[in-house]
Amino acid sequence: MPEYKKFERSGGAAPRRQSLLDEIKELDARLLSLVSRRNYLMGKAASKRKQKGLPLGDPDMERRIFETWSAEAGHKKFDLKTARRVFEQLNNLAYAGVAKPENRKLSTYVLSPPQKPVDVTFDGPGSLFQSKLWIALCAAAGAEAKMGPLCVNDEITELIKALNQAGAHLSWDGETIESRSGEGIEFEEKLIFAGDNAMTMFLTIAFGLKTVGKFKIAGGPILKQYDSRPLAEVLSPLGARLNTLDLQSHGLPARLECGGRMASSIEISEDIPAEFVAALALAAWTYPQGLTMKFAEGWHGAGLLKEVVAVLKKSGIKAKLNETECSIPATKEISVPEQLSIALEPELCAALLAMPAFSNGQVTINGYWPKTETAEDALRILKAGGLNIEISKGSITATKGEAAAEASFNFGNANDLFPVGLALAVNSRSECKVSNIADAVMFEQGIELLERLGIKYERGEEELTVLPGRLKWDEAWSAPTPFFGIALGLMAWMRPGISLENPGDISDLWPRYWTLYNSLPEINGLKDPEVKKKDESTTRRRIKID
Repeated sequence: MPEYKKFERSGGAAPRRQSLLDEIKELDARLLSLVSRRNYLMGKAASKRKQKGLPLGDPDMERRIFETWSAEAGHKKFDLKTARRVFEQLNNLAYAGVAKPENRKLSTYVLSPPQKPVDVTFDGPGSLFQSKLWIALCAAAGAEAKMGPLCVNDEITELIKALNQAGAHLSWDGETIESRSGEGIEFEEKLIFAGDNAMTMFLTIAFGLKTVGKFKIAGGPILKQYDSRPLAEVLSPLGARLNTLDLQSHGLPARLECGGRMASSIEISEDIPAEFVAALALAAWTYPQGLTMKFAEGWHGAGLLKEVVAVLKKSGIKAKLNETECSIPATKEISVPEQLSIALEPELCAALLAMPAFSNGQVTINGYWPKTETAEDALRILKAGGLNIEISKGSITATKGEAAAEASFNFGNANDLFPVGLALAVNSRSECKVSNIADAVMFEQGIELLERLGIKYERGEEELTVLPGRLKWDEAWSAPTPFFGIALGLMAWMRPGISLENPGDISDLWPRYWTLYNSLPEINGLKDPEVKKKDESTTRRRIKID
């Protein structure tokens, strides 16, 4: 029998025995953390070779590394040929981050904000999740409505295009989206392109269930790799099935076939994506009997259902939600408000509100601060970073306050803010605890950032202790998420000259970010870049000479 190393567990009492699935998921999370760390180290070596004009891979280094694989493969009874293929794919994964085309096209972006207190006021971007709910509801109801300012990024425009393919009348202009009245949406015998965001696919499926028939859904590279198998647990009792058209994949393209008897009540397990459940809740008023969804108390997606129910109630649908059940009645009577008010995007706005902790001054974002668990967790992170927060009916303001002697950052539902929390911890110049980091890969990416900055730390299973120290920065970095890029922009007040290889990723999240950052320190409303008009007096003319 091969020998397996056991992970040490903290605590005195014996842990409750895990299910096979949970144990595999835990091992995979740790495996991904190790792969992320390996990608960083292999990518670092590849970057240095690239700068010298050499190939990314070093055959001698790869040969010596594979010697370990060869030795371990024998002990673990792995097939050596299969191990070689896995080894090569892992190397390609690391090299892809160095060689990807967007990195070759973009020059390094040096971050050096003005060393002055900021005085910033602007209309904040609306919640992406709420925006998607209202856009889909307007399309399904054929409603006349307008909403803005929104965070109109690729996720939003892809959703609009997908719904328009089904007969909606949606358009966007800058940060405003308009829905014109129509007959709603129909999917039968159509091909819908869902882009690369899972929520667009979920909404397409959810609203496509209402009628007997079939239609196809295609997607980009990410959704082609999506594992749609967990959706079958819910689709089957709803009289539908999603058949993937690529036999080598469980993702898109796929054909949704509807027409079986739709259950009026379904059970929701932990394996079903919370956003898919939210999409079903939003569309359930179009189903013949409506829909009741039952789940365990404390289910992680309850917060999303709360937002869906609020949207449905504002449209006259008598949806109900309690600790273990969400019920939406069937109805043809729906009244979407013409002027829609959408709350601020909590994690993105929190990242922008963090600026005064680094620069002094104040930031005011106009808009309604949401009453969600994610929004509350985001505010707690800002306050732990030494910021004073003032919320009024139509705005939220952040100013620099006194940082706690021993700050503690617990991210809760605001997972995306982990890199911003790290930046606030480093900025505190004191020992800080950073905990409740649910994403194992992001945890390793945070470790990588601290090492690049020369900041010492102590790590636990799901927590970090960040120690005070002086920042250093040697070479440009490709931020793994937009929030890591925003965190670098904040720390550039502490260490001007930090450089970023992929500034466009932040624009993909919020197109106006660099307009804001490059207009500091004083901003009173974000203005679109002026388009230069031709000066007629300097226009060259052809003169005919007789």
